[in-house]
Amino acid sequence: MIRVGIDGGCWANRRGYGRFLQELVRALAEEHRHDYTILLDEPGYRTFPYGEVIRPVLVSTSTAVGEAATADGRRSLPDLMRFSVAAARQKLDAFFYPTVFSYFPLLTRTPILLAIHDTMADRFPKLAFASTRQQRFWNWKVRLALAQADEVLTVSHYAKRSIEEVHRVAPERIHVVYEGAAPVFQRLDVGRPDTPFVLAVGGLSPNKNLETLLRGFALALERYPDCRLVIVGDYESDHFKSSYQMLSRLAQQIDSEDRIQFTGYVPDEELVRLYNQASVLAFPSLEEGFGLPAVEAMTCGLPVVASNGHALAEIVGDAGVLIDPRSEVALADAILSILQDPRHAADLRRRSLARATQFSWRTAAQQLEDILEGLGGR
Repeated sequence: MIRVGIDGGCWANRRGYGRFLQELVRALAEEHRHDYTILLDEPGYRTFPYGEVIRPVLVSTSTAVGEAATADGRRSLPDLMRFSVAAARQKLDAFFYPTVFSYFPLLTRTPILLAIHDTMADRFPKLAFASTRQQRFWNWKVRLALAQADEVLTVSHYAKRSIEEVHRVAPERIHVVYEGAAPVFQRLDVGRPDTPFVLAVGGLSPNKNLETLLRGFALALERYPDCRLVIVGDYESDHFKSSYQMLSRLAQQIDSEDRIQFTGYVPDEELVRLYNQASVLAFPSLEEGFGLPAVEAMTCGLPVVASNGHALAEIVGDAGVLIDPRSEVALADAILSILQDPRHAADLRRRSLARATQFSWRTAAQQLEDILEGLGGR
């Protein structure tokens, strides 16, 4: 058994990096092969549920990490140092950063495993940042984090190749650990609505390619007018509010009958019902390091239309329909092939359920513990 520290700065984030950390820690608490300490700010500490098996350490900060480390925020040097000092006080054999998002410098020579989920922000900054200041701050964090890291964890082989190319990290230093769907996501015995709907899940950043989705849905409406589009994404706290305004205007131009709905943030208990009631998940992102909504959807038996050419192709495989994400026509044709052909839809549902069994947070936790064990035994 080794002593492992975990950066819990993004614990309170509701999805994305927060979900990655929460599900890994839940699975680690069940496995409990090592002695874990997690550093948390006040919002994270207040909601941390595994204190009996994983020791939480409260780090008092002037601003919550989830707020300060966002694209348009900035963590103060004193707050960063509070995390650094708190980590230095622990007697650790290894330290795990689940993301660069909440990174702080480690003051000791403890071996470090750093998770990098993708290189989108490095290769396509306009898809990730609203200003050059945000971009510069991110680049600084990435360089410093990689300079300290002994090994890197990522979430797909596509992301691994990107990290090798962009950050010049040797392939033997990069470990691939797939994500999984949370236990709440499963098949439910719920009825389908009278009007079928296309579902999209994720943020509203330009990377999600929702403008193309809207235009593709408009083409689908011309041939199948009895359907709706439901877009799930936290536009109230999303840091691309201008994207929401543009998309909302476009939706109004496309449809005057309220067949396009922006739900805002949706809790998992409601999201799982949407996955079970929808006819298809549309996931035309321009870039993804993994694409967790695809796995959540497949776990619920929902057919997926996803982008070809990056991690989504790796994750979805032949369980879904892969398309050129820049082609509105290809997107519309793929959606219609599912809406108009029940046999094709049923086949994709079977394939999705089978494919989803390859992704598990328990497996991810076991792989993570193996990596940490090797790192901490140096």
